[in-house]
Amino acid sequence: MHIEFLLEEESAKAALDLLLPRLLPAGVTWWCHFHRGKTDLLHRLPGRLKTYARQLAGQPDLRVVILMDADTDCRRAKAELEKMVADAGLLTKATAAGRPYHILTRLAVQELEAWFLGDRDAIRAAYPRVRPQHFSGLPPDPDTIADTWETLLRVLQKADAGATKGKIRWAETIAPHLEPARNKSASFQVFRQGLAALSA
Repeated sequence: MHIEFLLEEESAKAALDLLLPRLLPAGVTWWCHFHRGKTDLLHRLPGRLKTYARQLAGQPDLRVVILMDADTDCRRAKAELEKMVADAGLLTKATAAGRPYHILTRLAVQELEAWFLGDRDAIRAAYPRVRPQHFSGLPPDPDTIADTWETLLRVLQKADAGATKGKIRWAETIAPHLEPARNKSASFQVFRQGLAALSA
């Protein structure tokens, strides 16, 4: 089986390249395609899905995962992705109703950084100066944080006043320490479970 990941931005590729070996069964290959933001992903998605619809006829072991930040409205974002897949004549896990499917749509709620905030031990392992009290006041479910990358930056700045925004750098430093089973982000767990079902 080969899985193609269509991603919103390069930081997601940086994180998944480190995470996927721990989330996929041995023997499954993958490739991550990143875009220049959500607008670019959504602009290119219809064409890419039509191409995949043609490819699947000759490559039955091909699977596609579309991962996008939910930002402010996860239901609307999910519905938009599902409609694009349906318009290409393809089924997703959500629409298959027991039939075989090749496409999985998933959202990071609100943003990818919620997945990092879902594993505080991973952040502390990547940035040893971060202490438990630096997370004080944060809700246990990181998916409820509206400004996730800003929140992550504030946590890092409590430990190091010189810390700066660096989404790719954060992905490269935190993702190696993420432990999938302990992650408190519900959207990460939904992604993980969907990936397991897709690759079974």
